[in-house]
Parts: sequence; C-alpha cells; structure tokens
Amino acid sequence: MGMLGPSVSQGKRSKKGASPIEFLRILKFAKPWKNYLAVAVGCVVFVAATYSLNILALLPLIKVIGEEQSIPNWINQNVVENRLHVGLSEKKQRIKIRDIRSESPLHGKAEQDDWLASVDGDTDTHGIFSRLAGANADAEITVGIRPLDASKPAYTLVVRLGGASWSDRASFAISSRLPPGDTHDAKWKILIIITIVILVISSIGGVCRFWGEYLIAYVAGRVVMRMRKLMYERVLRLPLAHFAQYGISDLMTRFVQDSQEIYRGLVFVFAKSLREPLKAGFVVIAALILDWRITLLAIVGAPIAGIFIRRFGKKIRRANKQLLSDYGRMLGALGGALGGMRVVKGYAMESYERRHLLSVDREILKQQLKIERTEALASPMFEGVGRIVATIAIFYFANMMFEGTMSFSNFAALAACMAGMFDPVRKMASFYNRMQRANAALERVYEVIDLPAQVPDDHIKPSMPMFRETIEFRDVVYQYPSAEKPALDGVSLTIRRGERVAFVGPNGSGKTTLLSVLMRFFDPNRGALFIDGKDCRDYSLGSLRRQMSLITQDSVIFADSIGNNIAYGDDRLLRSMVLRKRHPERSYPPDIGMERIISASKAAYADEFIRDKPQGYDTFVGEQGAQLSGGQKQRIAIARAILRNAPIFIFDEATSQIDAESEKKIHDAVEKFLEDRTALIIAHRFSTILQADRIVVMDKGKIVDSGTHEELVKRCTLYRSLYGSQILDGGSAANDSSILQDSGVEVA
Repeated sequence: MGMLGPSVSQGKRSKKGASPIEFLRILKFAKPWKNYLAVAVGCVVFVAATYSLNILALLPLIKVIGEEQSIPNWINQNVVENRLHVGLSEKKQRIKIRDIRSESPLHGKAEQDDWLASVDGDTDTHGIFSRLAGANADAEITVGIRPLDASKPAYTLVVRLGGASWSDRASFAISSRLPPGDTHDAKWKILIIITIVILVISSIGGVCRFWGEYLIAYVAGRVVMRMRKLMYERVLRLPLAHFAQYGISDLMTRFVQDSQEIYRGLVFVFAKSLREPLKAGFVVIAALILDWRITLLAIVGAPIAGIFIRRFGKKIRRANKQLLSDYGRMLGALGGALGGMRVVKGYAMESYERRHLLSVDREILKQQLKIERTEALASPMFEGVGRIVATIAIFYFANMMFEGTMSFSNFAALAACMAGMFDPVRKMASFYNRMQRANAALERVYEVIDLPAQVPDDHIKPSMPMFRETIEFRDVVYQYPSAEKPALDGVSLTIRRGERVAFVGPNGSGKTTLLSVLMRFFDPNRGALFIDGKDCRDYSLGSLRRQMSLITQDSVIFADSIGNNIAYGDDRLLRSMVLRKRHPERSYPPDIGMERIISASKAAYADEFIRDKPQGYDTFVGEQGAQLSGGQKQRIAIARAILRNAPIFIFDEATSQIDAESEKKIHDAVEKFLEDRTALIIAHRFSTILQADRIVVMDKGKIVDSGTHEELVKRCTLYRSLYGSQILDGGSAANDSSILQDSGVEVA
C-alpha cells in the first residue's frame, strides 16, 4: 500500500461508490480562483447554447431551400398558433386549420380542416399571418372561414386575441424585418442573413470555447498546485517513522502520476461535465419547442445510458487505483536497481532485476488494458442504445410526416436534434470514466493530505530558550510501529553543556534511535526529553531543532550548487541566495552570505577543493552529490553544520569509505568546531571514542554502562569485547579501524 499503509488505504473512503463526492471536496481548493471559474462556466454555457442554435438553424435553412413557405410566414405562423391556440398549415398559398384547442376563440365556431381565407379583408397569406401575429391584445379581428366542403358557404367570425408572450413579440419583430414573400431574391436575402447570423454566433462560440478551456486549465493547474503544496507541507511534517515503515516510492507516485490524473479529471469535470449535459439539455429544449413528444424518447434513453455509465465508471475507478499503486511499485523497483547499480553489476544480477521490473510492468499493463477495455466497450454500447432510440424516433416522426401532420423541415430538424442529443450523452460516458480515474487519484492524494502532521499545533507553541545547562532523557521508551520489541527500553541519561559524549554498542542497540528522539524525529511512547529541565514537547519543534547541527552517517547532498548545499544550514541565507539568482534585476542590500559560506568551508577544509571546481561554489553537484567524492561530501556536510553554528552537535561519524587525508581533515575540522559545544557522537572509530569526555555503552535498547575509557575497560564486559583484545594487549589506537572491524563494533 505504499507509505501510507493498509490502515489508511483501506479506510472508509476506498469503500465509497463511484460518485463525484471526491470532487465536491475539491471545490474549496478552487475558491481563490472562483472569478476565473465563473467566466469559464459562462463561456461553456454559451458554447453549449450555440451547439443547439446551430442544430435549430437547420430548420429555417431547409425551409428557405426546400419548401415554398417563406421564413416570415413560418415565423408568424408559429406566433399565430400560440395566440389562437390552433394548429395551422400553409400549402399552395392557402392556410388550413388543423387542430382547434378548447381555449381557442375558434372553438365551436370553425371546423377541423376548414380554410382560413382572410383577416380583415386581406386574403394574402403573408397579410393574414402578419395581421394576426401583430394584433394588439384583446383587439377584435374579423376572420373569414371557407369550409372544406365546397358546397357549404363561407362565413366570417369576429374573434378577440389574447396577449402575446415576450417570445412571440420578439419573433414578430424579427419577421417584420425580413424580406417578405417567397421570390428568388427574397429567399437569397434571407439565406444570406441566416448564414451570417450562424457564422457570427459560431465565431463568438469559438472564442468562448478558447477562453473557457484555457481558464478551466488555468484553474485546474492552480488547484493541483495548491493540493501539492498541502501535500508538501503534510509530508515534510510527517514523523520519520512513516518513511522508515512505508518508504517513498508510492508517495512520489502520488505527487507525480496521481496529480496528473487529477489535473486531467478537473479539466474534464469543469468543462465536459457542464458542456455536454448543457448541450444535451439545450437540444432537448429545442426539440420540445418543435414537438413535445421528443421528451418521451429522451426519458426512455437517458436512464439506460446512465446505468451503463455508472457501471463502467466503477470498474475504471477500481482499476485505475490499482494502476497508480503499481506505478509506485515500479518506481521503487527501478529506483532500487538504478541506485544500487554497482551491486547489481557486481553480483551479475542484471537478469534478475530485468525479470523483476518486467513482472511489475506486466501488472501495470494488466490494469491499463482493463481500463482501455472498459472504455473501448463503453462507446459501442452507448452508440447502440442511441441507434435504437434514434431508429424508433425516425419511424415515429416519418409516420407523422406521411400523415401530413409534420413538415419535412420539422422532420429533418427533429432528426438532427436526436443526433445532437445523444452525441453529448455518448461523450459523457468518457467524461464519467475520466472522472472516476481522477477520483481514484484523489482518494490517494487525500490520504496524504488527511494524515496527521507531527505536532499539528506547533505554530501556537512558544520558542524554546537557548540551551544552557543539561539534556536529560528520562525513562525513554520507544518502539517502532512494526517492531516486536522496543528500540529504547527505559533509557535515562543526563548530558551537561559542553560535554562530549560518545555512544557505542552492537548493531540494533538503539544509539541512532536515541539521538533521533533528541531531535524529535520520534516522540517517546513513554518517558520524556528535557532540556534545561523543560519538556521539549511544550515548545515549538523548529526552535528545538534550530539549536542542533546534524551530520548523518550518509552525507546528504542535494541536487543543487555547492554554495546552496552549504547555505542549507541557514534557511534565511538560502532563501536570500535563491532570490538573488532568480531575480538578479532587483536591488538588494550588501550580501555577506557568501562570506559566511566561504568561512564555513575553510573551517571544514572544503574551500580548497571547491576552488578547483570549474564554477567554484556555483558548481552543480548532481543527484546525491554524484560529482563529489565521499570525503568531499563529508566536508561539505561539516561546513553546513559550522554555518548553522548551533550549540548542540550531533555527529554520526562515517569515515570508513574515505582516504586517510580526507579523514584527517574531517577530524581536524570537527575538533575545532566542537570547542565550547555539546557533542553527541555515534562513534565508529576508537580514535574518536578515546577523545570523548564520557562513553555510553548501549545494548538492546538499554544503557549498559557509561564512563571514561579507563573506567569502562575495567568494569564493562561488553565494552571490553568491543574494544578488542588487541588493544588491551598494547595495540595502538592508530590501528583502531581494523581492530574495530575485527571486534564487531557497530557502524551505526
């Protein structure tokens, strides 16, 4: 399960169904950019509206090109139908009354299929539609009716029209400005007007689509950066026990691979989750305007599509979560093989590592194919459902057209609406799948963000006063989470200011753990650490650690310049140096930071080899200081500690892999630096042990004995076995390296 462990990864969150719940939480991360998001949403809405407008534009285009009725007459006919509450059809310059509703003023007075012959004496169809559409509310209109049965006489009716809605008034205003009639010139003019309007709307839609997608990408990128920032803060405050137990490979995958999945998912959510449903919704509205019966088909098709979308989404979510976890395994395996390349080649294990990496790759491919298979299956199934519903709709509308209750232009427009409605639904399937992939990544990222930080209330605690008298471990017990026995078992020890204390003992005796408790890398399960009689937990973590300089057994060198590696001992100095290089055009106060770096380097005997580098202190040292030797790394680490100038010095001595000249310079640098400082040293060589004021012997998490070298040789059996019979027989301390190796002293 990576660094977070099964307790977190198998929590309640991983049991939730495939839903957008994870994305609801992410809205708070987007709050600082809500204005950008609002503009983007507005653009998306407009783009969706232009989609339906382009489909609706088919209707007037077909009428202009393929039908006799003019566009002004068609518009006014719809207005008149709304005001008279009847159905009308124009054919060969004649107007037939098709449907008379109960609220119509013609109800009970005119018959079905009668002809509307005149209005206020005007017999031209354009005049009839224009007069009725533009009449004032409650105006009395004289209507001439000619019965379908020619043997019956024509008659007139006086009707009173109701008020026109705002949409009807707007439609009439548009029709009154269009060229009347159905002549060749009139149709050309209307065709040009319609085409220009479509082009203008489409152009505006294209601009809106650009800004909508760009702003959504901008907000998504900012949101992911903010989430990464929270992850940085959380991870950098996690206790070291988390990293020791779970490693970092899976965590790195969450920063890189999972974050990219979230970014892509956010773009899909903020764009397609709005655009595609809105497109479908606007098309449904357009279809309802043309014929309300389209609603029935939409109701039949939508739930079926929704069931498939949800089912496929669940499968993809589970597969993608496993895929992201496998990426972490691959990163760990690859990092181990490349980092240990000398051992791999030295033991001729290339074939094993190749097979190992290939087995992890197979698992990744398995999950990838599962996702691709599900997504590939989704599209044909949605298209199949869409084809079935579309076929039923076409048969239904074709039957209406054959019976004469629907015009060809309406049939074509409704068919286009059907296609336009199901295309967004089909695309929503890929959107939902993408969202579920991002949901899987969000679960893993939230697992990191939700982890409790070490000392979460650190910012409200006071700063620890400068160390003056004693460091006291009082009955300290610490057990690693996965261990069966405690690493420290009731350790009590007092160290005075200015004292130099060396720690020796077999492997696993607890030396490194004890000094880790001093820096509060681990907090004791029982007992406490006191400095000058005050419990360290009552003070801020940063103020405690600022009083300590640390040199680890494996010198930590960052992939940066030599100067920045040394300046790492002073956070303010490092930030100042980075700022000066990043913005050289700005004016700054006189810089004394470089003088401090050079002074610390000289004290650590590092300046001499740094000067020989091509770019001096600006030389980039590569990952883990790959361009430096072991001795050079150690001297840079010591220069960093000297620059920090802390009163407490923690030194995990590691000089077994460096040459004698470097060892002597490191030894001299440490000796000068330790003057008037309190030093806690995990000793690997007896030349260092013999110079300590006190030696603490540890075994199985307990302090066995402590004292000077002479006292321990006399009374401590374990110390004598560590020291070695050769030294007791008169061996020189100068040979302590080989003696220690033979006698079993730990290199912690």
